[in-house]
Amino acid sequence: MATDYLSALNAGSGLNVNQIVDALVDAERVPKQQKIDDAKETATVKISALGSLKNELSVFQTNTAALDGQIGLALSSSTSNVKLSRTDSSLASEFSHTINVSSIAAGQVLNFDNGGSGFSSTTADIGIDNLTIDFGTWGAGPAFTSNGTSSSLSLTTGATALSDVRDAINNAAIGVTASIIEVSTGSYSLMVKSPEGAENAMRITTSLSGAAVGVIKYDPENTGSFADTATEVVSASDAAFTIDGISVTRSSNTITDLFSGITLELDNVSASDMGTNQVISSRYSETDALATLETVVSEINYLLSFLKEQSKPGTNGEDGGPLHGDHFIRYTENKIKNLTSTAIAGYDDEEIYLSSFGVVTELDGTLSIDETRFREYFDSNPEHFAAVTTSMIRTGDAGVTGSAPTDFFTPGVYGFALSGGTATLTDSGGTTENMSAGTNRYGYSSDTIGATGLLLDTSKTSVNTNVYMGRSIMQTLSKYIDDVLMLNGDIDEKIYNLEDDVDSLVEEQEALDQQIASQRAIYVEKFTAMQTAVSSFKKTGEFLDNLIKSWNSSN
Repeated sequence: MATDYLSALNAGSGLNVNQIVDALVDAERVPKQQKIDDAKETATVKISALGSLKNELSVFQTNTAALDGQIGLALSSSTSNVKLSRTDSSLASEFSHTINVSSIAAGQVLNFDNGGSGFSSTTADIGIDNLTIDFGTWGAGPAFTSNGTSSSLSLTTGATALSDVRDAINNAAIGVTASIIEVSTGSYSLMVKSPEGAENAMRITTSLSGAAVGVIKYDPENTGSFADTATEVVSASDAAFTIDGISVTRSSNTITDLFSGITLELDNVSASDMGTNQVISSRYSETDALATLETVVSEINYLLSFLKEQSKPGTNGEDGGPLHGDHFIRYTENKIKNLTSTAIAGYDDEEIYLSSFGVVTELDGTLSIDETRFREYFDSNPEHFAAVTTSMIRTGDAGVTGSAPTDFFTPGVYGFALSGGTATLTDSGGTTENMSAGTNRYGYSSDTIGATGLLLDTSKTSVNTNVYMGRSIMQTLSKYIDDVLMLNGDIDEKIYNLEDDVDSLVEEQEALDQQIASQRAIYVEKFTAMQTAVSSFKKTGEFLDNLIKSWNSSN
């Protein structure tokens, strides 16, 4: 309800200074205050939106990182005692073999029970200050053949307990584990287990002040003055199995050198009723690849929908998104929308496109999959699917393996030539660069051509092949996100600028408050003086009225 300030000036009530001053001050303050409040709200909302954007981009990276290595190859094993996993997708390929496991690798287990009487305490001094473990093979005789590995452990001088021996072995990080077991009330044993493999059997000797003792000793080859105080519970052995009928042995149950890029894990021997019909395989799977591609498209569409919501224009009087008109948001949207038409180099002699797998951009900017087109292309080029999810470096020669510790390379195909100890790289434009040479390793660290950081390993003396350095479409997008998420990157810079704007608005608010307070004081002073003058005029009028009345009464 509007106040009638003119009525406040009637002679009977005097001037309402507070109401008049409030009205005048508000007339000056309100538009300025509104401008500050609107700017502060806009900046605060943008800061919040940019924070949400950082979070969404980070979640997108986490979700899509789980797809790395999913190249459409499905690993399978018809037996539960053999497990397969892919360790290097750039080397993995299709195969199918029968397998039969006759024995698994085991580490030697020794039980030190103090010559059968057991240790009465885990903390009492057992009288040693050094323990030596030699690794090798125990043969008939018994005879020990060292594999060249030995560890000498220095223990607490003069006060070594059984628990100190256990801890020293475990802390040595030599692959040997030690445990103390209470075999009966007040009687303890020290159990020591070697790494898997027949060549990792142990010979253990101890000493005190340089003199050999038999407290913890296992050396059947040399009885000497001291009897062994350990019992061999499990002997060291290798894994033995057949692949398509061919006998194979390995010192570990984790086998990485049988199939390129694939790790086999042997858990147990094959069941006797399964014969040689156990099958392990690596096959390209259209179903697996399509499921992976659907996840890729789903993650991209979710990110696009978030960006669209944040940047939408206001219509029909409604507010637009907090990041509407932001150049960075538009650039990111366009970069994602252009994925289908972006060439992916370094996976084959010809470039690959996401659209080749049936991924198309709809009118609303989202992605969808033409499954018929996908199946047709995947059926003909299953090895190309890695270009969607998995960055890799491979060569056209099985005797040459490639890697790059950094991600500074430019995707593409490079020619590698090795002759007479000299190695060279040639890019697609014909520029040739020398590589540095090491023992069976050749590296390129310059940036004259795009293969920066490339390492090639080979035992060959003469090679002429192609090197394929590919960065997947997901890694390309993740690399862009890394740049914008990095400390002081694009998003942080925008947030810092907006926070500076907020700080400036706080200062502007303080200045406005001071200005209004000063203006209020001026108005109060002026209207108080006016009120005093009016009051004086009123008293003068009353005096004249009374004087005239007295004159009239006298007449």
